[in-house]
Amino acid sequence: MARSDPRNRSHLWADPDIGGLLMMRADFTTHSFAPHVHDELVIAMTEAGGSEFRSRGVCDQADPGTLLVFNPGEPHSGSVGPRRRWLYRAFYLSGSALKQLAADLELQPEALPCFLTNKLQDKGLCERFVALHATAERSGSLLDKESELLIALAKLFLTYGDPAPALLQTGSEKTAVTTVLQYLQDNHEACISLNDLAQITEMSPFHLIRCFKKETGLSPHAYLTQVRVRRARNLLEAGTAPANAAATVGFYDQSALNRHFKRSYGVTPGQYAEAVGAAVQAA
Repeated sequence: MARSDPRNRSHLWADPDIGGLLMMRADFTTHSFAPHVHDELVIAMTEAGGSEFRSRGVCDQADPGTLLVFNPGEPHSGSVGPRRRWLYRAFYLSGSALKQLAADLELQPEALPCFLTNKLQDKGLCERFVALHATAERSGSLLDKESELLIALAKLFLTYGDPAPALLQTGSEKTAVTTVLQYLQDNHEACISLNDLAQITEMSPFHLIRCFKKETGLSPHAYLTQVRVRRARNLLEAGTAPANAAATVGFYDQSALNRHFKRSYGVTPGQYAEAVGAAVQAA
């Protein structure tokens, strides 16, 4: 039986909700990639340490905060850099996934651009992809994953793609947004997808995100999270345990409720439940 190498750890998996998307998390200290190509579009984010890579006849380094992007079929190689550690995350988007994304983003023309450089120094965008990767790794909210993937890819394509694509202009879609608001409130406990919302408004997924944010200041998944947090708060006040409250309102686990509840109210659901319970006893 082959032994694992503790100096070089990696994990590759397919996202269960987004077809054609593979993801990888790796922590290397000695590993080297021979020259190779991928059929997929590769987006890699260095979190710590660094790497040396070679592509298009040029050798360069990827430092923390660096995005590496390789077009499908583009030869490249890589190895751990002089920092002696390369901690990174990566997305691999297949041709079928890219075709669907082009339609979801309503790119004009209806094709994804290519990238003329492999190394992108954009810390903010890199952090966005890292956060999305971490959310997907813990099997986060479907609406959250789908929305954040489209938002991050739109920024990547519009800022660095060649030719730079254009997006359809948003107008005033208050009626459609009102429909989505009501749907999210009425179905907050369900596993809602971006396509569900697109279908009830007859919009493309990304156009819906843009119109919704224009009208409300929030993305659909951010609004849904707030609905769930408020409903969870009501359940906690009624004496429901935090774990049961999380499941009832639609969070995928209690840690998700803990994280979002504390962001909104500054305390955990357990602390809030204890406080309101004490207040009831004192009344």
